Amino acid sequence: MRQQQRSPQTPARPRPRLLRARVLGAATALCAPVALAGGAAAAPAAPPANPHPHPGAAAPDGAVPPLGGGTARPDAAAPPALTTTTTGREDDGVLLTTPAPIGGDLAGAAIYDNTGEPVWWKPGPYMNLEPVTFRGEPALSVYDNTDLGGEYVLLDSAYREIASYRMNGSFTDSHEFEISPDGSRVLLLGFEYVTRDLTEYGGRPDAQVIDAVVQEQDADTGEVLFEWSALDHIPLTETQEPLTGETVDPVHTNSLAYDADGDLLMSARHTSTVYKIDRETGAVRWRLGGEASDFTFPDPAQRPSYQHDARRRPDGRLMLFDNGNKRTPQYSRGAVYELDEKAMTARLVENVQTPEPVFTFFAGSARQTAGGNILLGYGSAGRMVEFAGGEPVFTGTFPQDTYSYRVIRADWTGTPATKPTVEWRDPGTLAMSWNGATEVDAWRIETGAPGRTPAARTVDRAGFVTTAEVAVPDGAKVVRVSAVDAAGEVLATRTLHADGAD
Repeated sequence: MRQQQRSPQTPARPRPRLLRARVLGAATALCAPVALAGGAAAAPAAPPANPHPHPGAAAPDGAVPPLGGGTARPDAAAPPALTTTTTGREDDGVLLTTPAPIGGDLAGAAIYDNTGEPVWWKPGPYMNLEPVTFRGEPALSVYDNTDLGGEYVLLDSAYREIASYRMNGSFTDSHEFEISPDGSRVLLLGFEYVTRDLTEYGGRPDAQVIDAVVQEQDADTGEVLFEWSALDHIPLTETQEPLTGETVDPVHTNSLAYDADGDLLMSARHTSTVYKIDRETGAVRWRLGGEASDFTFPDPAQRPSYQHDARRRPDGRLMLFDNGNKRTPQYSRGAVYELDEKAMTARLVENVQTPEPVFTFFAGSARQTAGGNILLGYGSAGRMVEFAGGEPVFTGTFPQDTYSYRVIRADWTGTPATKPTVEWRDPGTLAMSWNGATEVDAWRIETGAPGRTPAARTVDRAGFVTTAEVAVPDGAKVVRVSAVDAAGEVLATRTLHADGAD
């Protein structure tokens, strides 16, 4: 039972908004609240400010296109450019990102290939795009802040929304969404504003303290199976942030994952600590790093600082992205630890860094790819680097002042529910695109006047938008354009008028 005084801004416990049957429609459709059977869920009141240093809590002005819909034009609202270098040793999976301007609104969810070409782009207030397995099928999860209060939505391989989850009674945090290995449960992070007297720490008597909240919910019903409060379990003395402001964020959780034994691993940026949480009792079983570490390190330089994305690897080691904010000099790295939970010692066994140090003030990710490489996302630095055997084998760079919260490799196959977008550019020039399609190898263009055998021409796919010069025979009424795969099979077809009208 919590003994905290709730701020008036903290929402009461609403019904969970789960498993919405919203099928995302045409490109011009708008995201809109959807009523549920038995009544609509009450959205939490908007928080007074974004409590996290990642920019862009609010949706941008104007209409937000639906996730997964086609674009009005093949090159409409293009994602930020991604400049890449390849060596042939990088993983061949696509790159899942949410590029956004530093200090601006959340900008969109994007998938790129290794050449830096966009595969899928959906502008809007989205963050933390990741591959998941949902009910035995591959899917994508992404944080959607269209409705203030936030939620995680799940998309199938056709980019249709198949489920959505949000915190029950707290604001939904953008930093994490996790599905249990057996698919029956989901993990969510949330936050609440709690009024606390912090005068003993040199703070205000009525400070607004941001409490990090963990919930495990039943994946089918939304029933809360487990709830945990950071303020109930982490003393304020563990924070490495000042406690003197009107609003303070002493813990700032930024990742949450199931450990191999079913308990939880939680990364807290502002305590520089990874916590292992007993999923039955809520007790903190151990702390890695920070002011109260239960593990000793052979060298203080091995300790994490303001880290992100802490997870157990299949080999039993713990990997995280170590931002290094409190380190002198500041530099960021991928860190892999060998933990001896009997002797309570931690040893840095992989120190993954670029030859020239890179520092990212906020955000970041460290993931092992399907091929065994390590992919680091350098958050606010706007970079990604993949390593094989400790050596960089792939780099990607966004334009200056662009960041992505995480960068994830995925063996993703997408076949959009929408048709390809085809339009005439200048007379005689066709532009063709299919937002989100991963299997398009070429475009087949068929033209012909009535009574004549259509002339067919195949043009290799040349990136997100392919253009081709097309000669239309006199008397032809329509042009048929088909997306075809590497085997020559037609995936989808779009027919348009030869005179340019659709």
